[in-house]
Amino acid sequence: MKVVLFKFLNMRVVFLLCFLSLFISAFASTAVLILARGGSKGVHLKNLRDVGGKTLLSRAIFAAKHAHLKDITISTDNPLIALEALKNGVSVFKRSYVTATDWAPSIWGVQEFLSQRPDIDVLVLLQATSPFTSPEHLKLSLTKLDQPKPYDCIFSVTRSFKLRWNSSGSIVYPINFNYKLRPRRQDWSGEYIETGGFYIIRSHIIQQGFLQNDNCTLWEVSQLESIEIDSELDIYIANILSLVL
Repeated sequence: MKVVLFKFLNMRVVFLLCFLSLFISAFASTAVLILARGGSKGVHLKNLRDVGGKTLLSRAIFAAKHAHLKDITISTDNPLIALEALKNGVSVFKRSYVTATDWAPSIWGVQEFLSQRPDIDVLVLLQATSPFTSPEHLKLSLTKLDQPKPYDCIFSVTRSFKLRWNSSGSIVYPINFNYKLRPRRQDWSGEYIETGGFYIIRSHIIQQGFLQNDNCTLWEVSQLESIEIDSELDIYIANILSLVL
């Protein structure tokens, strides 16, 4: 009788903990931040360039909205980008001169925003220059942040099978393989490469000055979704691909 009662109480504790976990998750504040400065040097006003008939900024906002994310902010120093954000029905944060320079790391812009939004528990940092980010992958990544255990961050990666080399003076050497046992594609699982498409981070990590730590997990995306706009050629290719998607 005591054993049965003990098991019953244990089950009740488990159910109570599950309920509390769901309750806390439901009220955790999740927000999207898109850093979109106006001073892009490679491609002028890159965030406002069209891919598939929509600006890169509009495509990122579309992905966030279709992932059922409501709290979306564009951090920018440029009035045209701010106007595009307002046209898409999202908030605008006035980015400072320092965090909008080409030498400022992204973490500065993220911390600047969070300093005005201490209510945020989880931040989705979305990159406008990744035009094929999937809303479904954003939703699933947010779920994975808590499963099978709580992670501090999750970010998009793609798999690469490229054999990498480096050099030191006149000497060249392989980085990720042994040239004496040169692998075929089917012989190894490849490497994960960050796409920059999205990072989902708990705010306490950002407060420490990082976007990642040793309690992160990955979300693998296709080569197509990993495309990043950094040149006129990238825009040309992305527009062609948008016609067949």
